[in-house]
Amino acid sequence: MLTKLHILLTYNCSLKCKHCYVYSSQRAAGKISLSQISYILNEALQILGVSWIYFGGGEPFTQYPMLLKAVQRARKKGFEVGVSTNGYFARNVDTGIRFLRPLAEMGVKNLRISNDNLHYKKPETSPAKHTLEAAAKLGLPTTLVRVSFPGESQSYQDGGEIATMVIDKRLMFTGRAAETISDWKPDNDWRGFEVCPRKDLGDPDELYIDAYGYVQICPGIAIGNICEKPLHAIIKGFIPFEHDLIRYLLRQGPAGVIRNFNLQSTKKFVEPCHCCYSVRGELIDRFPEIIAPRHVYGY
Repeated sequence: MLTKLHILLTYNCSLKCKHCYVYSSQRAAGKISLSQISYILNEALQILGVSWIYFGGGEPFTQYPMLLKAVQRARKKGFEVGVSTNGYFARNVDTGIRFLRPLAEMGVKNLRISNDNLHYKKPETSPAKHTLEAAAKLGLPTTLVRVSFPGESQSYQDGGEIATMVIDKRLMFTGRAAETISDWKPDNDWRGFEVCPRKDLGDPDELYIDAYGYVQICPGIAIGNICEKPLHAIIKGFIPFEHDLIRYLLRQGPAGVIRNFNLQSTKKFVEPCHCCYSVRGELIDRFPEIIAPRHVYGY
């Protein structure tokens, strides 16, 4: 059941991480407008079950004035609000407090902070660590998001009792992560990927909406565009098995897509998402309305 909408304020980011799954960087285009945000929030009120709005990116704090206005409007409409960030703005704890105080005062219920060896060389002294400490001083509920990669020690835990929860999220090999795949030893045959591991694409509990209007069930898989059709109508009209790509993914995973579209794949892959992403890249011109936005694929 759908409960969360993630509004991607921008694909622009303060960092250019090699593991980024949507090609975010300092030069990435795509910035949402306040009128788009208001429209999405008004539409969300018509969608049964949606109680949470998350603001992310890219890095939403690169659009700080817009972020504050967006959070304020979402809170006024009665939504619980979360914000995702890498905390780059916090040169020290005091700076972090200045940036976070307005969010705390508006009642943000979850600040998701990324802090790991993929984002920062020294997570224990990174801006994200300062952001964690600042949030703790403000009483701002915080989730520490740590991305791990194959072969990495699982013992690193930054935050201690500061963060309310630690997510040890497996690296998704899409976007720029797929571009830098030589670092990750792709040695698995596509025939073994019979299941999509990320989520139930047929009944998602969260959707992602970007500045281009694409409503995505997974980064790079769109079910509609709010510039062409109302958001509530897109969601109500979503029939998972109506489109071949999603149907094959649901029933047979990435391997099913390769078989049913008669693709000839001799490549090796790190994991199912890497396989799925690569296959979608081959089909993007055939299904531009669903394999979108193109930005996620490096265009």
